[in-house]
Amino acid sequence: PIALPDFDNPGREIRSPQNPYNEEATAIRIMNAVREHARRFGNERAAPVFSPFHVMLADADPATFVDSREAPPTGSGVARASSEVYNVASLKAAGYPIVPYTINDKPRMLQLLRLGVDGIISDRPDLLREVAQEFDANGDGRPGDLLLPDGRIDITKLDAQGHRGGRNLRPENTLPAAEVALANLMTTIEGDVGITRDGVPIMSHDPYVESQKCRRADGRPYGPADEVLIRNLTADELQSQFICDKLFRGPTQINDLAASPVTVAYRASSGLWHEYSLPTVQQLFDFVDFYVNYYRTGAGRTAPDADRLARNAEAVRFNLETKLNPRTDADENGNVYASRTVSPQDFASKLAGTIALNNMQRRADIQSFDFRTLLLVQEQFPAIRTVYLFGDFPRFIDTSVPGTDDGTNLQPQPGGTTTPWLAGLYYPYRTTVLTHPFRAQRSGGFEGMAITTDGRRLLPLLELPLVGGEAGTLLIHELDIASRSYTGGRYRYRIDPRGTAIGDFTMFSPTRGLIIERDGSQGNLDGFKAIYEVELGAPGSVVQKTLLVDLLRIQDPRRISEPGLPGDVGLGRLFAFPFTTIESVVVFDRRRIGVLNDNNFPFSVGRHVGSGRPDDNEFIILRLDRPLALALARSGR
Repeated sequence: PIALPDFDNPGREIRSPQNPYNEEATAIRIMNAVREHARRFGNERAAPVFSPFHVMLADADPATFVDSREAPPTGSGVARASSEVYNVASLKAAGYPIVPYTINDKPRMLQLLRLGVDGIISDRPDLLREVAQEFDANGDGRPGDLLLPDGRIDITKLDAQGHRGGRNLRPENTLPAAEVALANLMTTIEGDVGITRDGVPIMSHDPYVESQKCRRADGRPYGPADEVLIRNLTADELQSQFICDKLFRGPTQINDLAASPVTVAYRASSGLWHEYSLPTVQQLFDFVDFYVNYYRTGAGRTAPDADRLARNAEAVRFNLETKLNPRTDADENGNVYASRTVSPQDFASKLAGTIALNNMQRRADIQSFDFRTLLLVQEQFPAIRTVYLFGDFPRFIDTSVPGTDDGTNLQPQPGGTTTPWLAGLYYPYRTTVLTHPFRAQRSGGFEGMAITTDGRRLLPLLELPLVGGEAGTLLIHELDIASRSYTGGRYRYRIDPRGTAIGDFTMFSPTRGLIIERDGSQGNLDGFKAIYEVELGAPGSVVQKTLLVDLLRIQDPRRISEPGLPGDVGLGRLFAFPFTTIESVVVFDRRRIGVLNDNNFPFSVGRHVGSGRPDDNEFIILRLDRPLALALARSGR
């Protein structure tokens, strides 16, 4: 899209609240596109899930915001923007489940439930369980509205997801983390996936085996300078050489194996290298099956809550994220982001293939910030639901500035026009009402668009005056077609005081054209509907206009407009075009023009007033009282 510059306020653009290319409206446009893509390949079962960073939801709470959006640090090179971006009600009305991440305090969880989200992803499954137990959805004073009769969380009311299992309780993406999610009756285990050198999907958030989280199994030192890419290790090498049990998430995170009895039992029966080895996706699936049997027939069968734990694990879902970054610049280690992992196709085939091999298509979703991968999953594994992650974690121009990240997933690369993460779908990065207030009124955007007779320029005409602009004056802008850019030329069109909007604009000579003006009435023969002949002067000047046709007083001496339906208005010797949306005017020759109404079906009743029948689309040809001074035909046209 070509943004319309706000020439009154350099550095800004003129935006309309209805424009689907606003950042505030872009999520629905993108989700509509990916849903249609899923349907094209046979997934009619479930809409894709919208999963945003929770502080970018439009919650009218000034306390929730992205730091780098509201107050970008010096040296970041990113623009200031609002965090009030994604509208929950609009997304839900469009049919998309909303599952934000990552919420770790109970007041915010409650706030989001009241806002209407469908799920919550949390590092604290214990707190999320408490919120589900305490929430009073219908306001009757009795909590527990999100629970099933046996006390489990009802996933149709709240998808409670343990983030990386439950990383503030156990080291992330490990079997003890999955176990703590199950112990807290989470409906979904959320986790991250990398692909090893031998093509095995393994649970890991990072492309590197990070020294903050993992240590060498043989005790040798392992620091940031020693970190190894997962794609360069086989699954066996990764599990045998590294133990990922380091604690750094605060006092609630523990790695005491006494707190993970099912994991200990699983390791003893499966031959896993260590309880805190990073498990493969297959091992995660196997572990959950083992967990069910542990509490149903195994050592845990006598536990007070054994039956409920087994039933919950039997139905638990998985939300597995592909971890890859498409940027072509380099990270702090000098590795190009896109080269640190396998390709989107390998991610899609290996992870989705493992899900399909286990017949888990209805229990396992694939999520990603990288939409290329998700579109491949939709094409090749249409039975698997996809989850679209949205987040603004920019990479600063000066990467030494605290807070710099990896560009996930909305930021364009330097020199780019849109983010590389979204598979070519356009995202208007950081163009929000905070710095680009809406100046085009609702239903006040481009309504007429003429092309000059030499075919070189477009002349789009706004339907209503700009907010803060000259009263009663509409702007015609000038766009150069060859360069796809606005020239800065503008013309001021003063609408008749009786009019509320324009309907169309067409040029028939280098400086002359026709414009439809109208009020908002329908069926009113005393209203205002007119076509003006206009002349453009120098840029910046007021457009000169002369009444050409009064569309409510058209002579029809031969009464060709009759007969009509009983109760019709505006027919007979004095014909009228009494419609609220007269949308098109075309020039046939010096003496004849055509005029067309948009019937706005089934809402407009301008002609059939007596019967109340919705309007037809009427196309009339008018012979003018005086000829138009048409441009000479161009050579070869």
